[in-house]
Amino acid sequence: MTSLPPGAYTHLPPGAYRPANDRWGPFSRVSATLPEGSLVVVDKRVAKLHPTLLSALQARRPHAILQIMGGERAKSFESLEQVLSAGLMLPRSGTLVAIGGGTIGDVCTMAAHLLKRGVRLVQVPTTLLAAVDSSLGGKGAVDVTVNGRVVKNPVGVFHYAEETWLCPELFESLSDTQRREGALEAWKMVASLDAQLFQGYTRRPPALERLVKDARRLKETVCAQDPYEQQGLRRVLNFGHTFGHVLESVSHFKLSHGDAVGLGMLCALDVGRAVGVTPDKVAVRVETALEKGPGVLGRKRAAALLKRAALEDIEVLLAADKKSGAAGELRMVLLTDVGVAEVRDVSAPEWRALWPAWTKGVRP
Repeated sequence: MTSLPPGAYTHLPPGAYRPANDRWGPFSRVSATLPEGSLVVVDKRVAKLHPTLLSALQARRPHAILQIMGGERAKSFESLEQVLSAGLMLPRSGTLVAIGGGTIGDVCTMAAHLLKRGVRLVQVPTTLLAAVDSSLGGKGAVDVTVNGRVVKNPVGVFHYAEETWLCPELFESLSDTQRREGALEAWKMVASLDAQLFQGYTRRPPALERLVKDARRLKETVCAQDPYEQQGLRRVLNFGHTFGHVLESVSHFKLSHGDAVGLGMLCALDVGRAVGVTPDKVAVRVETALEKGPGVLGRKRAAALLKRAALEDIEVLLAADKKSGAAGELRMVLLTDVGVAEVRDVSAPEWRALWPAWTKGVRP
């Protein structure tokens, strides 16, 4: 994606939809445009791994640099209050910069929306997962505990970033697991939105920068048509998320979001086959590609997690999911072909019939 021309979209209030404005380059260069007096929120681990980052920020004379620990615990009302307190003195024209993975981006998106009824937001994703997905699309959310289980993202806002800084050196410290989970989220978009690109990926998996640019382009195309999820078009981006969120929760978030989405895609392929939406050959082709490409975790891993919870607990988590249908059905994204997805309401008996196979770690 290219940067917007000077002055474009300046008439819009902070957080309103605008096309993605991606700036690639070393952090020291892209951060030189940061206005003085900005609030910067940095993941503590990122600050430790990249010590030159803080010195580059301090040169811009920020209002404050707040370091918080990333991870799912950051998506809480307690973390949100920390960020809001640090930004109380920001002017309405102020800027909040989120430097970290998706959880830092989520809580900062919430804070940017609430501070002064909306301030500028700059996203600086430091994980591959955040770069390909959560830093784009305007969503921010925190988690809520229901009956002792953490429900993902039921409280949230739309607040689009005015810029996203993509700094390749920040990805150099990522572990193999972090690279895999980001790649799985990118492959999710390719598998459900672009058959031709999927075919190319199966022949030769792309380099990291190409993967990020492809995923962001695909997501931006969808978000541009339905920026606030009022038409339902963005639901296609939830492929793999319904049962992925369940797996995250029953693992007490020891399973990363990207790996959970990967396993959730396998569940979605199974559901699609069971209800006659996803042809067998499509399901097998996509599952094989996910195994050989980004390296989705095996079904045994999903089975080990699902065995930890009673079926009733799973039903509570699914019922609390914001994507559930009005009559108790699951509103799931299912593939009709590679690169083609549809939203389908799935009844409880339909998905429950797959439970024995899932808990055994085999394909139904």
